[in-house]
Amino acid sequence: ASLTACSSSKPRAGESTPATTAPVGPPATTAPNTQCGAMDEILVEALNQTPEGQAFTGLPEGASDEDTQSAWSAFTQALETGYHARLQSAAAGDAAATSAVTALTTYTSTTSRLAAGQIPEFKDEAQAEKDIKLGRTPEPNPEYQQSLDARTDAHVELSTCMPHWPVTF
Repeated sequence: ASLTACSSSKPRAGESTPATTAPVGPPATTAPNTQCGAMDEILVEALNQTPEGQAFTGLPEGASDEDTQSAWSAFTQALETGYHARLQSAAAGDAAATSAVTALTTYTSTTSRLAAGQIPEFKDEAQAEKDIKLGRTPEPNPEYQQSLDARTDAHVELSTCMPHWPVTF
C-alpha cells in the first residue's frame, strides 16, 4: 500500500493546517531518534494492517478532502485505541517520543470533539448566523481557536517524531 495519500490532502475551509508551522521542504524520511523510529514502524504497521489504515491508504487519487479527512480520523482513532500501549512502550521514556504519544491522544480527542460539533466555532451560534447575514464578523469562540491550536501543535509534534505521519491536512 502506498503512503502517498498521507501528504497529498489539503485543509478544509476553516481548518488550521500545521503546514504553516512545519519546516519548509520535503517531509523527513527518518525519525529523529530510535524511539520515534520504533513508533513510526508501529504507525506504518497500523496503516498496512488495520481496516481503517487500509481504507485511508487505499483512497483513490483525487479523493475529496472530506473523504480523506474522514478516513484519516477513523484511522487515528483506531491507532489511539489499538496501538497506544505499544506506542508508549516504544517511546521507552524518551521525552520527545513520550510527548508524541501524548500528542496522539490530544490530536484524536480534539479532532473528534471538533468533528462532532462539541466545540462551536462562534461564541453564540445564533448571533453568529445573524452577524454573517448582516455582513458583520461574528464573535469567535476562544475554546474553538485553542482547540485548533492544540490539534495543530499535536499534528506538528507527531509529524516530527514519525515521518510517515501526514504533513498537512
